[in-house]
Amino acid sequence: MVKVRLVLGALLVVAGAGVVAINAQDPAPVWAKSDAFWYRTTVSGSHVWMTVNAEHGVRQPLFDHQRLAIELTQKTEMEFTATTLPFANPGTRFVVKYDGSSVPVPHGLLAIEFVLDNAAWRCELEAEWDWARTPPSDYECTKQDGPVPPAPPDTSPTSVPSPDRKWEAFVQNDNVMVRAAGATAAKTLSKDGTSARPYQAGSLSWSEDSKTVSAYRVDAAIWRSNDVSGTVKSLIAKGAWTF
Repeated sequence: MVKVRLVLGALLVVAGAGVVAINAQDPAPVWAKSDAFWYRTTVSGSHVWMTVNAEHGVRQPLFDHQRLAIELTQKTEMEFTATTLPFANPGTRFVVKYDGSSVPVPHGLLAIEFVLDNAAWRCELEAEWDWARTPPSDYECTKQDGPVPPAPPDTSPTSVPSPDRKWEAFVQNDNVMVRAAGATAAKTLSKDGTSARPYQAGSLSWSEDSKTVSAYRVDAAIWRSNDVSGTVKSLIAKGAWTF
């Protein structure tokens, strides 16, 4: 069994100074909500999950790998380290959500869900701190009741409807398009999307009055770089169109 030596924690500290070699594993980011995406990379042969706040251009680890490894080890009775988290295995059906809650914050907190050893699990990653635990943590993983549900089909939307359901926004040829609901003819809203810096379908968002649609244009250099922290604001641009 590999001995925990806070290897990843040390690497992340060094990364803050901009010194860690990283190679992207996944070809594209996953948008858990319209202003934040995550991706997986490899640091010295170990998987690291990263997140980017698109609004502020801040890149950082999605979670504390060491703290999550301790929580999983305690709750699953399996042994994990910061460098051996299981989520890279497609069979775990790893999902990032922002639907967690706690006493001070009723909604919108970070959580992950996955399948491990034929059981469904959920980890709240912004729960209340429990200072009586060893070590103290605000991570809370629980095994879900009942059998593991079948793997859901890919439900990535091809278009995002406006709140009034009259319009649909989508990305085609790296740019944002809009059309009347159910129609085939569409209007191009953006012209600056490219294969190197495309608009991201997962970032499409409508205003409440259904008159404005927005999306982020993101440079792929973010998940291909050798940094695991710092600002990437210059590599992200937000577009908004009113019609």
